[in-house]
Formats: sequence, C-alpha cells, structure tokens
Amino acid sequence: MIFISPETSPNSYTGALGGPPLIREWLEKEMHKLIYVLRNNFSDTDLVFYVVKNVDDAVRVLDSEKDSVGFVVVLLHTWSGGVTRVFLESGKPVILIAESYGGGGEFLLEYGRAVEENRPVIGISIRDLDDEIVIKKVRLLKVLARLKMTRILFVTLNIDWFRKISSLIHDLFGIEPVVIDGKEFVEKYYMKTDDAEAEKYMREWIKNADRVYETSHIDILKAAKLYIAMRKALEDHKADSIAVDCINLYDSKILDAWPCLGYMQLWLDGYVPVCEADPYSAVMLLIIWLLNNEPGFISDPVLDYKNNEIIYYHCYAPINPLGGNIRVSYSITSAHLGLKKASVHVDLPVNQIITAAQIIPDQKTIIIHKAKTLRNEFSSHACATKLVATSNVKALARNWRWTWHRVVFYGDFAEDIKDLARLIGFKVIEEDKLRED
Repeated sequence: MIFISPETSPNSYTGALGGPPLIREWLEKEMHKLIYVLRNNFSDTDLVFYVVKNVDDAVRVLDSEKDSVGFVVVLLHTWSGGVTRVFLESGKPVILIAESYGGGGEFLLEYGRAVEENRPVIGISIRDLDDEIVIKKVRLLKVLARLKMTRILFVTLNIDWFRKISSLIHDLFGIEPVVIDGKEFVEKYYMKTDDAEAEKYMREWIKNADRVYETSHIDILKAAKLYIAMRKALEDHKADSIAVDCINLYDSKILDAWPCLGYMQLWLDGYVPVCEADPYSAVMLLIIWLLNNEPGFISDPVLDYKNNEIIYYHCYAPINPLGGNIRVSYSITSAHLGLKKASVHVDLPVNQIITAAQIIPDQKTIIIHKAKTLRNEFSSHACATKLVATSNVKALARNWRWTWHRVVFYGDFAEDIKDLARLIGFKVIEEDKLRED
C-alpha cells in the first residue's frame, strides 16, 4: 500500500490543500484513518505500507515489492511529479484511491489516461477514505492473492485435457491444479468408505430434508459414501475445491453414485464443489467465494420468450446460498424423468437480484448478466433445482457465447467482476444488454 505524499519545506506551497505545518498533521490523520480501517477489515492479511514522496522512492518500492500481486496507491496530493505514473506503468494491478480534496486533481489527470492505455487499474475518488466502498476495492487485490494460494482437485478420466486446461488456469490465475484419475479415486477413496459413517450422513440428510421423494435410500447412501470420499481426497491433497467429472464417470460405470448431496454438504464444510468438473466455472466459484464468502451454483440456463423468464437448472444448489449459516429448505428427489437418483431440489430465495457469470480464460473474457428471482419450480423433467427469474431474455439469446454453463450468485456483483476483469486484463460482456449489429 502506497501513500503518495508531497515533499515539503517550511515555506513551500504544496498544492490544493495548503502547506506546512498543518499539511503534515492533515496527511498523518488521513493515512492513519485508512490504515486503521484496513487493519480491522483485513486482520488475517499482512499489510505493508509505504510513504512515497518522489520518483526515486517509487522506484525503490517497485524493486523491493516486485513479487507482490499489485499495489493500492493512495493519492493525498496533486502534482506528485510523476510518482503516480511509476506505479500505473509498472504492469502490476493497481487500485488507485484519491482523497477528493488532496488527491482528486491528480486522480483526474492520471486515471482516465491509464484506462485509455488499457492499464490494469481501477480507481475511486472519495472524501472519506474509510468508506466501505474503499474496502471493497482493496478486497479485490486480496482475491487475486488468495487465488494463487488455492488448489483445485479434478477427478476425471480425461487426464490430458484437464491438465492442458488447468495449466492455462494456473498461468492466468496462479491456481494450483491437481488432476487424479477417476479409477484411482474410486479405488482409493470411494470403495474404502466406511458404511457406518455414510449411514450417519444419509440419516442426517433425510432428517433435514423438507421432502424425500426417493422410494429407496440406497442411492442416498451411495451419495453419502461419495461425499466422504471427496472430503478425504480434499484433505489428502490439501485442496480448497473439488471438481468431479460425474457424468463421464457414471456413464462409464466406474462410479455408481452422484455427487449432488455431497456437494451440498461440502459447501457447509467450507469447500468449493464444482459440478461436471467444469474448470471455468471452478474459477468463477472461487472468485466470489474469496470475495464475499458466498457460495454459487453452476446452472444450465434456458429461456421462455413469452414470459421474459430465464430458468437456471441443475441437480443441486447450496442450501446456504447467501453464505453463513442461514439455510433454505431442500428435498431429495430423482431427476431427468427418474433416470438420475439422489438429486437435490433447493427452495432458493425469491424477489432478489442475482448475478450469473462465467469466465472464459482462453478468450480472456468474463460474461455476466443480472436477473431478479421469481419462484422455484419442481418437476421430474430436466434437473431437480429450477430457479426462475426475469431478465432481458432476447438480449441473452442474442449475446450468448462459448459455453452453456453460468454460475449463479445471490447479490449484485457486476461492478466487482468488472473491476476484477480490468485488474487481470480481461474484457467483460454484459450479455443482458442489447447490442447494435
């Protein structure tokens, strides 16, 4: 974190705020106010502060912090003599924060140009440096740092493809992939699961469910065994997230259980589960989890033109969709006209704004749209969870690209995602907005 503060001499005029000796008192007060609120909000993070007065100071800081994920640059002064530009042109992600009166002029002179030059910078000019909006901006750098500390465990038969894709994800985000063979996973973990422990989870899931539509509990027991296997694999590999290639493993008759109920439980355990081993959705899930400690769920969206509705469906969703310990009701049911067992229908919150997003690493693009939730639908066809919302469906159809999956999060994360995209050099497509041909 860099505070850009002017060099002062006893009789010098130092900019819009004024000069010594009162300028020193004011600068100290503003710096300590921000430092206090940041330390309170990032108590689990090492914060390193520098006061930079000239270009030589800036160059020394850049050299000593060359391995940092990026910089928070706080403008307390206008006419900094090119100091701000040293950080903006470093190639590192920069969050530029200006105190309106002291640094607002410098902000106007530097920020727009940096954006025009496509620098990885986001910025804000504000009178109250301890405002929550400042905390939100700074948190984005923490997300980028934490991504480099995460591990995703991919369980699949398609080893070579996943290694190629996960290598790209590692290069772009620093996420460490671990790819294990599906047969090895089944033999090492699933087949060695203790039935008594699995029965405990099966009974708990059944007890807590609003309804259980399955006539036999055997598939719920298998789901409990798979949950225990996934949790043990996560622990062994010290991973934060697990992505099981469930459809291919099941269709190949290597695995005879579905992970839906287990995924529901893993969110409650503090892990990030990923349906169908979708590596792109895995990154999106991790981003919002690290940003807001909130789970999301992968969906296959479909449209209804007549009612201007979009239905987000999949065979499970987290039962704590708002994060924390607040849970919604769920039912255990078959799906896909009874072909798929031990699926989860979740009664997700309605009359709320959601953000649906997807990241496309090879295109360096993040796709987002927003919708308002209307109701949940229950039926035996397609997937078990069906969240109905309203959005601009014609724009969505016109703008949809690359992949069917969209990851759904409760809340409006559009600005956060757009800011993060700029910091990592990605473009953003807002697919709910009509574009001219």
